[in-house]
Amino acid sequence: MSAVAPMTQSLDAGYAALAAPRWELIPIRGMLEQAGLLPRGSAITVTCSPKHGIERTLESAELLAGMGHLVVPHLAARLVQDRHHLQAILERLQAAGMDEVFVIGGDAPRPVGEFAGGHELLQAMAELEPRPARVGIPAYPEGHALIDAATLEQAMQAKAAFASYLVTQICFDPDQIIEWLRDMAGRGPGLPVHVGLPGVMEPRRLLGLAMRIGIGNSAKVLRRSNGLFGHLLGGEYTPDDLVWRLAPLFEDPTVRLVNFHLNTFNQIEPLQRWRHRMLEAMAPYCQPAEPDEEGGFSTDYGQPDLA
Repeated sequence: MSAVAPMTQSLDAGYAALAAPRWELIPIRGMLEQAGLLPRGSAITVTCSPKHGIERTLESAELLAGMGHLVVPHLAARLVQDRHHLQAILERLQAAGMDEVFVIGGDAPRPVGEFAGGHELLQAMAELEPRPARVGIPAYPEGHALIDAATLEQAMQAKAAFASYLVTQICFDPDQIIEWLRDMAGRGPGLPVHVGLPGVMEPRRLLGLAMRIGIGNSAKVLRRSNGLFGHLLGGEYTPDDLVWRLAPLFEDPTVRLVNFHLNTFNQIEPLQRWRHRMLEAMAPYCQPAEPDEEGGFSTDYGQPDLA
């Protein structure tokens, strides 16, 4: 069951975001089949980890771009050897028609080359050609498992000078995300924010994943409030509460919330079923589109793509 929707606030922009979200895929076996379940032209980001290496990310991104998707590969700074390697990566992305990257430090215990973190890679990238037109960087409303808050804040401010937008980590606690968004808005105009949502997954598996990636506090809050086991669809967790609570904030120009970033865990089919159900539930709280000059109506919201 979905949580009760806010009855007095417009959900137009939140609906539009969920109708055309970003999809994060992991470059493992079966990824292309999962991507094939998405409409052509979907915005897909591809993760980059020490386990699979940066080459796997690049090869997968090229294949997805060939399928007609708008692909944003993650670049893990600690997996890039040097400027020559970075130059080759940027040229390769340009050749494949990709003009956007998401730069992370990466989880490698030691850098393979000269880049200790995302800031160093961003600095080097700014001096190279071709440069991607858009660059995303991560944000951590719940903090980081291995980095203290002051260091994390300093790093984000340094990287923001090179970035086009922020993508938040997965967080299960809407109050924590909202507090972080309000804090960011209070500092003045900042970067647009894509908020990371957990995908649809069996609860205990999702809880284990949350603990491994360092968002255990948020998951514990959710479990204490019965949230993790209170929003199940076919025995799986669904992020209904997060969407209902965050969707009205898309209307607030000071927050600069621009889209949902769906962490799919390569489970597209259940995520699509949930998304389609959420869009149907949100539709009554959206204002009808204004007719255009020819008497038609805008279709900017996109269309739910599951029958």
